[in-house]
Amino acid sequence: MNTILLVDHTDYKHEIHKYLSQNYTVLMADSAYDAITTLNMQDVDLVISQVELPGDNAFDLYNYLQKHYTYIPAIMITEKNMDTFFDKIFIQGIGNVLKIPVNQNEFTNLVTKLITRKNIFGLENYVANIINTNAIRINASLQIQPAVEKILATIESWGFTIKNKSVLNLILNEMIINAVYHSHGYTREKEMRIPIQLKEGQFVDITFCHNARTYAIAITDYQGTLTKEKILHSIHKAIEQEQLILKAAETGEDISDKISETGRGIDLMRKLASEFYFIIQQNKRTEIILLFESDPNAKK
Repeated sequence: MNTILLVDHTDYKHEIHKYLSQNYTVLMADSAYDAITTLNMQDVDLVISQVELPGDNAFDLYNYLQKHYTYIPAIMITEKNMDTFFDKIFIQGIGNVLKIPVNQNEFTNLVTKLITRKNIFGLENYVANIINTNAIRINASLQIQPAVEKILATIESWGFTIKNKSVLNLILNEMIINAVYHSHGYTREKEMRIPIQLKEGQFVDITFCHNARTYAIAITDYQGTLTKEKILHSIHKAIEQEQLILKAAETGEDISDKISETGRGIDLMRKLASEFYFIIQQNKRTEIILLFESDPNAKK
């Protein structure tokens, strides 16, 4: 049985322990110091830590892992707004930070992925009891907007009311445009808004499905050029620009030359989706999975 080190001095550790204890051996520590002591005495497959700890914080613990136990992955959990310390996340390249209370499905999926070290592709691994599945294949940029319209219309035909439909439209357009343009080396054409046709044998697949409570969308390219660093950079850039806009609203400063579209899609996605996953097999495949949980009272 794999072993997880849970570093948490709050009562929330009992909730996390409940999620993990049936499938893993869970070791407990209340501080970064206690965690380091445990790491030096026990074999551990994964570390899960509160960001705020007595004494040293989780960033100090993460630095220790990076220096002495580079093979042990880590997840950070926090009650704080991640935007307030995302500069630290970005600088240290930390890819797994979850907001408390964690979504149990998202949390357990991430734990499994990190411990097994497997890229888990496919909506069927994230959505239980799938009722309907549809798919669209895109090989030209002019197919993107019609595809998005079809996705939204199909989801509504399944009986879901899409909250913030215009925002989801924007997210899907951004994500699919990136998969069609950036992943296939057409960044210049994207910036100049030039329509493109992908080469023979190149395409982007969009799969969407639902069960009784959730609808989900997967965007897949077969280039595998996205990286954790690119994702963190995009989010960091979007947060910086949001802070600039808020500041400009107070001061009246003209910031038009400082605002770009970089990271907009990913930033909106992390705010709107119930769960989201980036699954990357380097130089082979990238899959972005978005899950949206429906309020039963909002169903048509």
